[in-house]
Amino acid sequence: MLKSERLKTILQIVNTQKFVTVDELAQALKVSDMTIRRDLNELHKFNKIMRIHGGAQILSDPSRIEKSYKQKREIHSKEKIEVAKRACNLIHENDSIYVGPGTTLELMVANLKVKHLRIVTNSLPVFEVAKNSPNNYDLIMIGGSYRRISGAFLGALANSELATMSFSVGFVGVNGIKDTSMTTANLEEGQTEKIGLDHSQVKLIVADYSKLDHSDFHQFYDLRDVDGLITNHGIDPELEKHYSQFTTIYK
Repeated sequence: MLKSERLKTILQIVNTQKFVTVDELAQALKVSDMTIRRDLNELHKFNKIMRIHGGAQILSDPSRIEKSYKQKREIHSKEKIEVAKRACNLIHENDSIYVGPGTTLELMVANLKVKHLRIVTNSLPVFEVAKNSPNNYDLIMIGGSYRRISGAFLGALANSELATMSFSVGFVGVNGIKDTSMTTANLEEGQTEKIGLDHSQVKLIVADYSKLDHSDFHQFYDLRDVDGLITNHGIDPELEKHYSQFTTIYK
């Protein structure tokens, strides 16, 4: 197969499947992993696909391009602070908690009142906030491949570390919740958050009401499998009624 034909085929596969790994493409096209990586890098260079660790995914709709964590800090800031403080009320002395990436979770850690706590996170911004706390928390940073746009560490190393731990409570954010689907912009980020939730005795989602009834690229968890959704007091009554079918609403 000529290179031009191979690139066209790869692009068709990515656009159809939304996400594909290097191994899957190598097997489908009967070429080496190295050849596929070069092809993916070329397609990414010309803005045909989004290159991610281990494979590629379809380009997002320009209107839904993922914002960086610094940009997200400026959006719905009042609502995020309200939700963050409410989440703090569900943390108790001597808890061991997993905190995923997200600006609302940064605010949660910044507003903690408990004195004795173990915090495990794969988010560099969350780690920095916890490190600067006047409380001397037992703080564990999960390593891995760094995703600059969200400030999160992901991938096999992060996942294997998290899988050896257990937590009293796990807190994760979302880019959107649509019915029972909890979604995020990046597959690997979702995989790591899933492991954090799976190893938590109590699983809690922290999301202001702008995230409800919206979805993003990757579904990483089912709302029916979590213990609660922490959101704003001013949530629309119809939305509250709808989502309370699937989990407990804290508002």
